[in-house]
Amino acid sequence: MPALHLTAPPPARTVSAAVRRKNFGLSPAEFEELRAALADGDQRLLEKVFLAHFEDCMKFLISRDQVSKQVAYDATMAALTRFHDLILGGKLRYGNLRYLFTKMARQNYLQTSHRQRIFTALTDSAYDIPEEEPDFPDDAFGTMKRAFAMLGADCRELLRNYYYRERSLKNIAAAQGRGAPAVRKQKSRCVARLKRYFYLGR
Repeated sequence: MPALHLTAPPPARTVSAAVRRKNFGLSPAEFEELRAALADGDQRLLEKVFLAHFEDCMKFLISRDQVSKQVAYDATMAALTRFHDLILGGKLRYGNLRYLFTKMARQNYLQTSHRQRIFTALTDSAYDIPEEEPDFPDDAFGTMKRAFAMLGADCRELLRNYYYRERSLKNIAAAQGRGAPAVRKQKSRCVARLKRYFYLGR
């Protein structure tokens, strides 16, 4: 009878304590186990993230961007929700999950901040809002997004550069080979047009 040659299973991957800290204290095997459990409704992975990093992430945003505790909480909670969806979608890999989570939270804050800036410009433009106008609805940002999409490509790019990328009008004008006063007038026209589309879409 021929001898049986049994192949031993490969040893479990071991990681250093530093790598585990980057991944909420989890080993690769533990992460995969909790990922699979999450698909069955077991929330232990999110609980692990919450306990290991939620408060630290909030503190980072408060320190890095000088935001309030409530703003930091909202951005971090949005990241936790997004994190959940990415894990279920199989789009997150073990590596440096702590850094990724923090980056997502800060991106949430910055995106909200940019929307606030352009929305403030919209409502504080030279065209006053009539006193009889009702309060903005809860979906005001959605209405603004649709209004923004109605602008021409030149206006969209100018407003993105100024409000989202925080470039000065002088810098934008220089890149286009134009004078700053002309770009300033264009921005005013674009904001006025955006406001008109915004109210038409309500």
